[in-house]
Amino acid sequence: MLSIFHPIDMYSWLILVSMLLVLCLAAFAGKVVWGGKAVRNADFDDELKVVLGCILSMFGLLVGFILSFAISGLNSRMAAEENEAVAIGNAFQRTTLLTESQQETAEKLLEEYLALRIAFYATDDDAKRADIRMESIKKQAYMWFQISKLAKVNPNPVIVTVLNASSELYVAQQKTMSSWRHQIPVVAWALLVLSAVCSNFLIGYNARGKSGSNVLVCIMPIFTALALFMIAEIDVPGKGLIRVAPDNLNALILTLEQGGLTF
Repeated sequence: MLSIFHPIDMYSWLILVSMLLVLCLAAFAGKVVWGGKAVRNADFDDELKVVLGCILSMFGLLVGFILSFAISGLNSRMAAEENEAVAIGNAFQRTTLLTESQQETAEKLLEEYLALRIAFYATDDDAKRADIRMESIKKQAYMWFQISKLAKVNPNPVIVTVLNASSELYVAQQKTMSSWRHQIPVVAWALLVLSAVCSNFLIGYNARGKSGSNVLVCIMPIFTALALFMIAEIDVPGKGLIRVAPDNLNALILTLEQGGLTF
């Protein structure tokens, strides 16, 4: 059971625990404020219910809007992984335009490059991921250097297509890095947290029940904290339960093992 929670990023855990505590405190603070009122105004309470409904509606829209931001970033990372698989597969096909010895060398370099890109997506360690990225850039630069030497010696359209395929590897990798970041800005998080705190405070303030009311007051903070936790899990790149897996890159390895793309 613990293995399920192990991949969760510390950033997401921090969001979940801290928001659960803050929102529960806000809800109970609202209940204490209502319970401590000496005189209760019915008109004021009715107006407060209208305000609470408006704030909850705005909070729901805000959660949906920010969640769409996070999902958009996840989709961008998934598309980038797919583009990398396409670029590497295209490079493997272009190696068939080289001589037999050159093709063998190029395929070996591409296999090493493919293994590095899979490791990039598979690791949870940011420092290790940065080292893997630099290794893959060096590998791509070495392939470019070797093919560019052939192009200088014998410039022709065939070598140019192989050179372009090598260049596309770097382009695809840079597109991956452009999406490898948090999509939700700090200001958006601040607005989301402020709305959550206000909503839960007013819910606690409007709580009128006595028996078991403490349990009911905690329901909204729990679900709100879980919603923010899910957003944080989707938004963090390369970590957590919701992440981009190198499925297309692994499928490319299976294709190559079965004799596809090259001969």
